[in-house]
Amino acid sequence: MEPIGTELLYSDDEVRIWNLELAPGGKTEVHQHPCDYVYVVIAPGSTETHHQDGHVDPVTDALGDHVRHGMGIPHQLHNVGTGRYRNIIVELLSEKTKPW
Repeated sequence: MEPIGTELLYSDDEVRIWNLELAPGGKTEVHQHPCDYVYVVIAPGSTETHHQDGHVDPVTDALGDHVRHGMGIPHQLHNVGTGRYRNIIVELLSEKTKPW
């Protein structure tokens, strides 16, 4: 599998933090999150998540939006907006980072 974001900013035993930037029309490599994660939108935009099973999820994120996801199936994020899209992804690697 490919990297989760465009640049790995920090990593330890509990979290891994990625920067993800996509130009208009850009897309990530197909990747899979191995754990729960949270993303925070730094530059808003419209994206589509293309899942390995063929399902497509369209999303319009505003500045500051934050979403938590569980680990999932392989997918690819497409920037379908007119501006640069950016978010910060925090992967929760350890049981200590989970609130339950």
